Amino acid sequence: FTWFLSKFGIIASVGIIQAIIASGLTLVLLDMEVKSVPLFVIFSIITSLVFITLIQLLVTTMGDPGRFIAIVILILQLTTSAGTFPLELIPEPLQIFNNWLPMTFSVRGFKEVISSGNFGLMWQNVYVLLGFTIGFMILTLLYFVVKHKKSYSGVNETTEN
Repeated sequence: FTWFLSKFGIIASVGIIQAIIASGLTLVLLDMEVKSVPLFVIFSIITSLVFITLIQLLVTTMGDPGRFIAIVILILQLTTSAGTFPLELIPEPLQIFNNWLPMTFSVRGFKEVISSGNFGLMWQNVYVLLGFTIGFMILTLLYFVVKHKKSYSGVNETTEN
């Protein structure tokens, strides 16, 4: 558990700092107007944590192939999140991925906090994103638990004999 927390603490800190920097640059340099600056920053942080935990899960459990899968998932998310094209224009076989990937909820939440001001809908997307985050964290923690038990199960058997 402490192994997981130490690794998660580092990447979460990096993700939060990145989100704050990206939000600040977007607001200041691009002079983007949002309906609520604090909620925009909070939503950016939550979005960052979702993708940080997803990448942590993939890289921790699979190494370099996990990095490749993360890139494939990124491309799939960019295609299916309805951020650049309406969902109806996306090829039908790809539309099924829309509600199964976190970027869909990130795009929806950002639309609400930036332009519509429907913060109730933004918070609904936050809860979905937090669900993804917690799920990715639990899967990564389970991996660490299983790996730890495998690593130390042989040590315990040899010390008992």
